[in-house]
Amino acid sequence: MENSEKEDKNTLWEEGSFAETLGPIDMKEKLKTFHKGHDEDMNYNCKKCSKKISAHNRDWHAGLCDDCFDEEI
Repeated sequence: MENSEKEDKNTLWEEGSFAETLGPIDMKEKLKTFHKGHDEDMNYNCKKCSKKISAHNRDWHAGLCDDCFDEEI
């Protein structure tokens, strides 16, 4: 394994890294919200601070508002 491959593999598990595994059906559903804005479909709550969040944040920012996501990740 080359050094760059080792570095990439190690950084995946470092503190602050975020990775999520989805099956093809779940990914198809999530892709529906990929291009939505951070102010569209504000029907969800941040799982950390309960602030209103968009469907995009729910699906692509680990269910966190932008502020909590930036703190966590």
